[in-house]
Amino acid sequence: MVDATTLRRTPLFKDFEDAELTLIASAVTNRRFSKHQFIVREAEPGDTFFIIVSGSVSVCRIAPDGRETILSILKEGDFFGEMSMFDSSLRSASIKTLTDVEVGAIHRQDFLDLMDRNTKIGRLLVIELSERLRAANSLIAATTSQDIRARLASLLLNLAEQFGEEVPNGTRITLRLTNQEMANMIGTTRETVNRTLNRFWDDQLVDMKTAHVIVVEPDKLRALVP
Repeated sequence: MVDATTLRRTPLFKDFEDAELTLIASAVTNRRFSKHQFIVREAEPGDTFFIIVSGSVSVCRIAPDGRETILSILKEGDFFGEMSMFDSSLRSASIKTLTDVEVGAIHRQDFLDLMDRNTKIGRLLVIELSERLRAANSLIAATTSQDIRARLASLLLNLAEQFGEEVPNGTRITLRLTNQEMANMIGTTRETVNRTLNRFWDDQLVDMKTAHVIVVEPDKLRALVP
């Protein structure tokens, strides 16, 4: 359930007063989605802003031939759907769950009313959108200029930073992605990801004895990234 405490864990609202958070929470509707379910689809009309309460989603695009490109991964505390709040545009990407997910949904008019009452929301949104644009530009540059080993090493390091927990032999990535999902993120095939991961394992850069990848040698992975 989305309440003031939940909203405070969201970076977008972390500096708000309790009364402000209570007001925002009153406009939120809770929704739950199962793993591998679309929350929104690209090119559909959008009038809702979403805050992730629990779970993780992929921001993706689906080509006409069915190929999926994952642009980024969002987790608890992140948000999406903000572009449609300003111009009623069609969704620019699809949002697909990677796990079971709970979100808080705010309809466009309610969101605009909140922005009118508190200008901090608009300012923080601009900062977040700028950071996302920089990240997207970095991803495009990496995908076009780096070899597969560098791309996969960079992805594993990013996942370890976002979803890592320390274990005796390294950093365990708690989010379980399939090899196909990783391939969709770095612009290659499932088979290539499988071969490269096994090479990393042979070189003892990662540990894949369990269902979760453990980054064992982050410095050596970083050395692969130009």
